[in-house]
Amino acid sequence: MKQFYILFLLSVIWTQTTIAQKQLSIYSTKNNQTIEGFGGSIAYYGNWLVAHPNRSLIYDCLFKDLGLSIFRIKNDYFDEGKTNQGMIDIKNMVSEGKKRSSFDVMISSWSPAGKYKSNGKPANDGTMASLATDSAGNFVYGSFAKWWYNSLYIYKNYGVNAKYISIQNEPNMAPGYEGCIFMPQEQTVYDKVLAKNVKVASYAKAFNAVYDTIAKYSSKLNIVPKMVGPEVLGIENAWSGRPSDYTKYMDMTKCYAVAHHLYTGTDANTIVTNLTALKNTCPTKPKMQTEYSDKEWFALSQIIQNSLVIENVSAYLVWDLFWPGSDFLDLENPWNSGSWVNPKGFKTGTKFFAFKQFAYFIKPGWIRVNTSTPSATIKPSAFVSPDGLNMSIVVINTGTKEDSISVSSSDFTISSGNIYRTSDTENCILVGTYTGGNIKLPVKSITTIALQGKSSILEVKDIQNEDNTGLVYPNPFTEEANLDLKDFSGESQIDIFNFSGQIVYSKKFQNEYSAKIGTDLMKGIYILRVSNGKQQKSMKIIKQ
Repeated sequence: MKQFYILFLLSVIWTQTTIAQKQLSIYSTKNNQTIEGFGGSIAYYGNWLVAHPNRSLIYDCLFKDLGLSIFRIKNDYFDEGKTNQGMIDIKNMVSEGKKRSSFDVMISSWSPAGKYKSNGKPANDGTMASLATDSAGNFVYGSFAKWWYNSLYIYKNYGVNAKYISIQNEPNMAPGYEGCIFMPQEQTVYDKVLAKNVKVASYAKAFNAVYDTIAKYSSKLNIVPKMVGPEVLGIENAWSGRPSDYTKYMDMTKCYAVAHHLYTGTDANTIVTNLTALKNTCPTKPKMQTEYSDKEWFALSQIIQNSLVIENVSAYLVWDLFWPGSDFLDLENPWNSGSWVNPKGFKTGTKFFAFKQFAYFIKPGWIRVNTSTPSATIKPSAFVSPDGLNMSIVVINTGTKEDSISVSSSDFTISSGNIYRTSDTENCILVGTYTGGNIKLPVKSITTIALQGKSSILEVKDIQNEDNTGLVYPNPFTEEANLDLKDFSGESQIDIFNFSGQIVYSKKFQNEYSAKIGTDLMKGIYILRVSNGKQQKSMKIIKQ
C-alpha cells in the first residue's frame, strides 16, 4: 500500500510537471507584420439591415460588440446622375456604425455601371463580359477610372470616406450576378455561355488608370484611398487567379497591399505551402485576406490563425457578416416579422464569437510578435499594442484532449489580464482573470488572453523631447506631419523607428528647410531621428 501511495504521488507530480512544461513564450520585441484590422463584408442585404425594426441592436452587435475595424462594402454607383439607393443604404450603415466605434471603410467594385461593360449591364450572367470598347476597339480604361473617381466623390459627400479600394472583386470569375472580367493582361478567352472567343481587358492597365485618375483629382477627396489588389478568388491555381499571376504585370509602386480571397487553396494538405508562397509574393507589401468565411467556426478560426502566422496577413475580412441563415449574424426579413424564427429577427452565431476572439482584442497598429509553439496541437499568435502597454494572445487547441499552457515573456511585464473563450458551449465569454498560472484549453476551443503591462521596448522609447518640440508639427498627427529642418544644413538623414528598433522610414534630404513625413506609417508611436553628421535630434512622434 505504501509503495502504491508513493507511486501515486510521483504520478501526480509527473503529471503536473508535464502540464507546466507546456509553456508559451512570448517575445514582445520580435515583431512581424503590423495589423491593418479585422473586418467583414456587406455586398447584399444592406437594405434589410437599414429597414430592420431592430437595426439599432444589430448595429450594436456589429460595430460595438464584434469590434470590427474594417467595413468592406460593394461599390453601388450604378445609376450615374440618378438616385443610388444602394449608396444611400451604405451611407446609413456607415453613419450608424461610426456612432458606435471607429473603423475604416474598404470599397470593392463588383462591376462598373452597365455603360462601361461589354454586355451593357452590371450582371455577367455567367459570361466573360469585360470592359466595353470604343469605336477603335480599345478598352475604355479612362472611362472606368473616371467612374471609380466619381463614385468616391459621391461617397465622400455621403460621409463615406474609403481608406482602401479594390477596383474589382474576383476579376477572373464569370458570375451570374454583378461581375467584370479582368485578366492580368489583355487577352482572348473562350466564353462557354456564348460559345465563342471574346477579348477581355487587362487588370494592370485598369489599375493604373484608376490610380492615375484618383491622383489627378485627389484634392477633391477627403482622403486619398490606398489601392489594394488583385483580390482574386483563391490562392492555388490559374482558374482562381493566384495573386502572383496578376502582380507580376502590375506596377506595385501604386499598390498598397496584395489582396486575395481563400475560396481555393485552403485544403489541409496544401494550405501551408500556399500561404508560404503568398508571404513571398511581393514580400515588402502588406497582405490582406479580404473575403472568406466558408468553413464552420472552428476550421475558420484555424484558417485565420494560419493566415496571420504563416502568410503574415495584416488584415482578415469575413464574408457573410450579416445574411439570411448566416452563422455570423442571421438576419431575418424585416418586412415580415410574422415569419421570424428568432424573437428579435436576428441571431448571432458561433462564427461571430470565434471571430470576435481576434477582432475585439487586436486593433489597427498592433504588431504581431513571435511566440514559441509548446505543442503540435496548440496554435498560438500574439500581438502588442503600439504603446507597448497591452498584449493579446490567441491560442487554439486543435487536439482531441483538454490541454493547458502557462505564459512566459522575458520582455513584457504583465500586471493584469482577462481570459476569454469560445467553444461548442461558450461564446467568447470571460472565463477568468489572468493570475500567472496554467490556463485551461478545452477540446475544440479558441482562447484569447488580453493582458495589460509594459513591454521592455518602452524603456528605450521614453525619450525626453522638451528641446525638440518644434521639430515636428502637428504631433500627434493623422495623415502626415511637417518636419522642420532649418537647423540642419547640408544633407539631413531622416530615420523613423518602430517599437522593436527597426527602421520603417529612411530618407536623405539635401539643403531642404522642411519635409513631409508619416504618410505611409500605420497608427502608432514611433521614434524620429534627424542627423546631419554634426548634430542629431530624436523625439517621439504619434500617428493617430
